[in-house]
Amino acid sequence: MVRAWGAALLLTPLACTPAPPTTPWAGVREITPAFLARTAALDPCLAADGTGRLALAYVVHDSLGADVWLALSADSGAHFGTPVRIDPRRGTVASDARSRPVVLFAPGDRVVLAWSATRDSARAGEDVVARSSDDGGVSFGPEVVLDAGPVAPESAQAAYVALANAAPGRVLACWLETPGAGAGGLARATVRLAASEDGGQTWGASVSVGGAAAVDGRPALCADTAGTVALAYPGARDSARAPRLALSRDGGASFAFDTLLSAEGEPGAGGSSAGVALALARGRGYAAWSAAPATRGAGGRVSTARWRVSDGAMEARHAQSDSLLAPGDPLLAPLGDRVLLGVPARAAEDPARRVFAVRLLGADEGASPWLLLGAGVRSATLAVENRSRACAGWVEQTADGPRLRLARLSLR
Repeated sequence: MVRAWGAALLLTPLACTPAPPTTPWAGVREITPAFLARTAALDPCLAADGTGRLALAYVVHDSLGADVWLALSADSGAHFGTPVRIDPRRGTVASDARSRPVVLFAPGDRVVLAWSATRDSARAGEDVVARSSDDGGVSFGPEVVLDAGPVAPESAQAAYVALANAAPGRVLACWLETPGAGAGGLARATVRLAASEDGGQTWGASVSVGGAAAVDGRPALCADTAGTVALAYPGARDSARAPRLALSRDGGASFAFDTLLSAEGEPGAGGSSAGVALALARGRGYAAWSAAPATRGAGGRVSTARWRVSDGAMEARHAQSDSLLAPGDPLLAPLGDRVLLGVPARAAEDPARRVFAVRLLGADEGASPWLLLGAGVRSATLAVENRSRACAGWVEQTADGPRLRLARLSLR
């Protein structure tokens, strides 16, 4: 395990923050823009396009509710432009650390954002909505409601959205839909998938994918230009919850393959369901998931698996909870033939300190030591810029309230 950035250092004012020390596998440098020092930003999401552009989406709460903001950088985070509010209806963003707004760079200078939004006062429930820019984020088109399906009740809750690029110009979105108030019976969610053929400006009808899902989990989505679409979700079958993988070979038109990532489900009553992450790296698929402890006071766990893109078959599973306690939802980001794994968790050597733990998973299934970022971490995000550089972001709770920090990770 590698220490980086102790709590005292991270509470230092931004202007005085020294460059953190390097580690055996990565150098770390803070790139938090000055505007975040005076903003109580929550629920961040980072995206990178491989050419130096970074997008940072985050949520700010005020007396009217919650709004999603976007800040863009053209030089790998050295400078960010002035943040702009993206939701056209003030205070209607429904967000938390798991169900946050997401941002994606799409081909053709497009920037796509999607989030869960409350409906107007005459209707209960929430919709997944999106806005798209075709000029690099200078301007955005209208808010578009993604289709909820033909049988969605008026009070349905649509949340936990994820975005992915597929074929050029094609953007996919998946989310969880729950019945909402008054539905009765055991609460189960449906995973829905929709496609945009014009970079997020308009969206087609959504389809249901996979089986029943846990209502409080988070799905993951990744795709390639060859027609592979992988969707992982927190399955809820019988009395157990366990992460599942659905695989399409025809661009998402059909999902003939749906299997368990882990056979160790959680009890249906009590405990949080698995948070799932996916990545495609040089023809291999990677998945990560977390699970709450079976008994109160236990440590919980986070696991990874490698699977074949050709047929979804599992090649290897590994526990990744060494030196960590109470892990949260994992994050994966492809880095050539390797993958970055990020997990908010408590450091085993200092359980009072909640950190953003990041490690590198090699193509040979080896893993680097953990790099521990922050203190009092509430949520985190991760994006890869190129084969040797990534950007990490996390929200930590300070004496003055939440603070969103950004750091560049330079791999050795």
